[in-house]
Amino acid sequence: MSRQMSIARPLSQVKSSKFGVGLATVACAISVAASAPVGIAANIEPTAEQLAFFEQKIRPLLVENCYTCHSADTNAQGGLRVDDRNGLLAGGNRGAAVVPGKPAESLLLQAVSQTDKRLKMPPGKQLSAEQIADLTRWISDGAAWPQVTLDVNLDEHHADYDRLRREHWAWQPLNAAEPPPSQSTTWPRDAVDQFILAKLSAEGLKPVADADRVTLIRRVTFDLTGLPPTIEEIDAFVADVSPDAYERVVDRLLASPAYGERWGRHWLDVARYGESTGSSRNIPLPHAWRYRDYVIDSFNADKPYDRFIREQIAGDLLPAESEQQRREQLIATGFLALGVKDVNQRFKVRFIMNNVDEQIDTVSRSVLTLTASCARCHDHKFDPIPARDYYALAGIFRSSELCAGVRSKMGGGGLDYYNPQALVRLSGEVEVARPEKLVKAKEKLDKAQKEWNAIRGTPAGLAKGPNGRPNQRRFRVAFEQAQQEYLELTDPTLQGEAAVGVRDSNEIADTEYRIRGEAEALGPVVPRGYLSLLSVPNAAPIPADQSGRLELAQWLTSPENSLASRVIVNRVWRHLFGRGIVSTVDNFGTTGDVPSHPELLDHLAGRFVDDGWSLKKLIRTLVLTRTYRLDSAAEPANLALDPSNRLLWRHAPRRLDAEELRDALLATSGQLRSDRPEGSPVTQLKVMELQNNSRPARQVEEAAGESLHRSVYLPLVRNLTPTSLQVFDFAEQGMVTGSRDVTTVATQALYMLNDPFIRRHSLNLSRRLLNKETADEATQVNEAYRLLVGREATAAETDRAIEFLAAYEAALHADAGADRQLVAADIQPNAADGSSTTNGTSGTSNSGEKDNNEPPPDPDQIVYADAPVKEESLGPVDARTAAWMSFCQALFGSVECRYVK
Repeated sequence: MSRQMSIARPLSQVKSSKFGVGLATVACAISVAASAPVGIAANIEPTAEQLAFFEQKIRPLLVENCYTCHSADTNAQGGLRVDDRNGLLAGGNRGAAVVPGKPAESLLLQAVSQTDKRLKMPPGKQLSAEQIADLTRWISDGAAWPQVTLDVNLDEHHADYDRLRREHWAWQPLNAAEPPPSQSTTWPRDAVDQFILAKLSAEGLKPVADADRVTLIRRVTFDLTGLPPTIEEIDAFVADVSPDAYERVVDRLLASPAYGERWGRHWLDVARYGESTGSSRNIPLPHAWRYRDYVIDSFNADKPYDRFIREQIAGDLLPAESEQQRREQLIATGFLALGVKDVNQRFKVRFIMNNVDEQIDTVSRSVLTLTASCARCHDHKFDPIPARDYYALAGIFRSSELCAGVRSKMGGGGLDYYNPQALVRLSGEVEVARPEKLVKAKEKLDKAQKEWNAIRGTPAGLAKGPNGRPNQRRFRVAFEQAQQEYLELTDPTLQGEAAVGVRDSNEIADTEYRIRGEAEALGPVVPRGYLSLLSVPNAAPIPADQSGRLELAQWLTSPENSLASRVIVNRVWRHLFGRGIVSTVDNFGTTGDVPSHPELLDHLAGRFVDDGWSLKKLIRTLVLTRTYRLDSAAEPANLALDPSNRLLWRHAPRRLDAEELRDALLATSGQLRSDRPEGSPVTQLKVMELQNNSRPARQVEEAAGESLHRSVYLPLVRNLTPTSLQVFDFAEQGMVTGSRDVTTVATQALYMLNDPFIRRHSLNLSRRLLNKETADEATQVNEAYRLLVGREATAAETDRAIEFLAAYEAALHADAGADRQLVAADIQPNAADGSSTTNGTSGTSNSGEKDNNEPPPDPDQIVYADAPVKEESLGPVDARTAAWMSFCQALFGSVECRYVK
């Protein structure tokens, strides 16, 4: 069979008259389109008679009766297009409009027959019996649709594709290189050190000395758990002179639940984790938190990485040995469901194909660091990924149903975007509501909907009331509340446990090449398969009755897939050494960097696979190396030869990331809660559009500001990132992020100076220090240093701190009088009027609306009070405590505290 193929474009896209093209053109199209597939649901080639029947009978019928509301030039009401065959097959919000060969299952025929009062089309009229008979015949015969073809060869690729497959380093098998011999017999502690030392020697560089023990335990504790070491842990390690003291510290940290919270967050960056859809309509995903907990638990259990990936791609298709394992595997598929989604998309088929594209992009970037989605519209410009390979993957995900609990509906409102059937059911018995309760709820819903429909869009409804809002708002709110109440009684997913994820679709099939990437512009069908740039022997064929996700997962994690193991080893290396062996950790393609130590990368990748894909073993190996334990001193001679430390002659200092900064302040102030919160504040939100200035949005922000749990558990609604994370370069929640940006901007300094969270917990830290009444001031200053930077304060630092505290306290007494109490207005979570203050914004927690134009309180304002404030606040602050609060805040904001060496 010839590999010459044709791109087929639906005839509706080249129409030249009211009814499309003329019959002569149709006949011409038929003659050149004989080999073009009809669509995803039927591969039987239409006859010339069937195509002529369509043009004479069916297309005019659709144009006259349906195009006004359901075409590309309209809003496609109900998400349905009838001017495109693929749109009919995909259907709208109610399901497939046409099922070729099955008229009884085709909603289009049911609608025009008007047998169901809820589904009567076209509006205000009824088709004749003859027209209905024509539609029935057309669907029974396979729903033929003419296509115009353009010659193209899907095997004709970029001239360099074959060369790149053969030569580019990333796509070659692992090179089992032996560690080079070392000139020193004492310096290397592992084969890793031999590779590093050999490269340094070749470049005339010498590694610096080892880090001291205080520096080392602070470094490894933050790296493995994201938390500072306690004073007791530091003292115990410094005092332990046994040869395996450091190894036992490492093992303790790897066994800590905090390890999974730290390293699970690294994967959540890669998984673009978020708890809402983002995009033009930001819809909450109340069940997303289950995936977050799954990731953390997987890291703590040291789940083999290959198993971890397979569960996230195809957990629903894997066998399970227990009910708990089945649940975990279903939740794991949330990886494919958590991306950004444009629920305001008018056409269902575009919504589907855009989500497929997002899944392809996420899988290829996260596991393989390849930009496969660049081949959606054309062959990849730089890497050997042809468009045919993209659609081979697209067929796999097109055969999978996205279960995120949302759907697309342009211009929707309220719960229009909610789709409870599109969720993964976990467990839970469904309690049937009492009939009388259901009747009342339905009556309330019908009444609210009738009132809302009567006033929406009318002059009276659009007119503004005394509060400045349109009069129709209260009717809309009443309708949405009635919807929610009725759903809570009738929707099983709201009564039992559910998760976001994927499952195999009812319709399993290969998908078509899309011309220029346009969802409706169908070309030839492309068989499901894998990327051809990687050679994985004995890859399993895609079964005809399953999506192929399981086989894809096995292909991705095959020991012969050298790219998957290289990628994860490089990601781990970047988190421990500040820079990947390949600096472009999310791009191993031809536009990415080359490895600084290619033999070392392959050595570690092979070792990782041999060790059972264990991330804990890999991390343990790396932090026990001599290379990891080096000091961070900047040797001038080495700086001249290797200023970026690419060859690792020292340990690179790094700034604590956003989560570490927040968690460290909570930990040192004694406020950090080590338990895991149940669920997420997002679970309390209705699945409707969440606007940034709305009361629900403020409630999410307040929950984040008041939380004392680790930062990994903060609510992560897209576009509403908590300030404590956002200001310090938090991961972009819509993209695979293996390496966050590290910026230095003015807002960071302002945050450290003014944010209520910083000031409130600086006060808590000061109280923790002052509660030890037997300690003198010098001892208290020393403890502050040990808590925040891990080391003892020098004599000069102690003297300067005591002088500062005395001067600060004296100044306050001079201004206010020694007998007066001080209250810092900006560190009160609740003021006397019942309003709450979080991150410099004010709002009410009850039903009243707060004026959003009210200026935030001045963070530097000190309010004098003669009596203690109400119990909701943090209590009175005397001059001495205020001085210590300022000192603690300054120390926390210091460079030494914010960086780990």
